[in-house]
Amino acid sequence: MKQTGYPFQYVGSNTIGADKYLQETHIYAFQSDKSGHRYQVHMEQYVNHLYCIKFFDVTVDIRTGKFSHLTGTYEPRTIFHTVAEIALDIYRKDSKASFFFVGSADTRDRPGVKTRRYNVYVSFVNDLGIDHLFEAHLVDAYSMCVLLNRRAVPDMDAYMQQILDFIAELHHSHRTFSRFISAETSPDGSAVSVLSQQ
Repeated sequence: MKQTGYPFQYVGSNTIGADKYLQETHIYAFQSDKSGHRYQVHMEQYVNHLYCIKFFDVTVDIRTGKFSHLTGTYEPRTIFHTVAEIALDIYRKDSKASFFFVGSADTRDRPGVKTRRYNVYVSFVNDLGIDHLFEAHLVDAYSMCVLLNRRAVPDMDAYMQQILDFIAELHHSHRTFSRFISAETSPDGSAVSVLSQQ
């Protein structure tokens, strides 16, 4: 990564919402020098060293959809670089870490179609230059990108299949996936979940 992000700090971790899959959430914070906006990054740690990357502007009212809110600050690359550097901080602490994120839908996206935010995120990931560490797997139907750890995941296809199987399992059990994506993101308009367990 040539460009750098903003300085960030580790705030702490909590086990709110922990269950047999979610172990804990690591919380980081940073502030934009350009806009003054403050952001939180949540790295939700799941079983098997799988982390969900989530970030949001802390000034956004949670009821308005903090993960799909457009800030209009026109500095996405610097913010993305900061989030990527935080993911690498997790990776330095957990050398087996793999990551995933979902491009949340907003009011201009259509159900069952890749979100615009997902397209931007994937373009950014392709420019990061982290291919030697992670192999990107795209799940367009859910606007989801999974970054599998090249050193820790011996069988990429099998691991991805586990994740996809789990989506189907949780979808059929009617368990919601509000932690990650909005209902508009899934192909049939229902909320689904992505977790992995061996």
